[in-house]
Amino acid sequence: KYNFIVFHIVMLLIGYMYFQIYKNTEEGQKYAKKSLPVAIKKYVCKKEKKVIIYRGRYFAIFNFLEFIKLYSSCSEEIQSLLDPILALV
Repeated sequence: KYNFIVFHIVMLLIGYMYFQIYKNTEEGQKYAKKSLPVAIKKYVCKKEKKVIIYRGRYFAIFNFLEFIKLYSSCSEEIQSLLDPILALV
């Protein structure tokens, strides 16, 4: 348990240092006078959402909208197989 506590503290410190470095970049200047919790609340992700589906050694990466269209075009049997997986998201 001691190792886990030390690992947790070290990871928190490393994350804090990375945030401080990010605030010194051109993109991070807008967070220069903000704490990490405030920055997380105001952060808006501008990247496209992706869905990764894998089974065994096979996988596929879909845009979120593409995946929703694919899901809606599946039969009810296939949708019922995907529902438990999607419920975890």
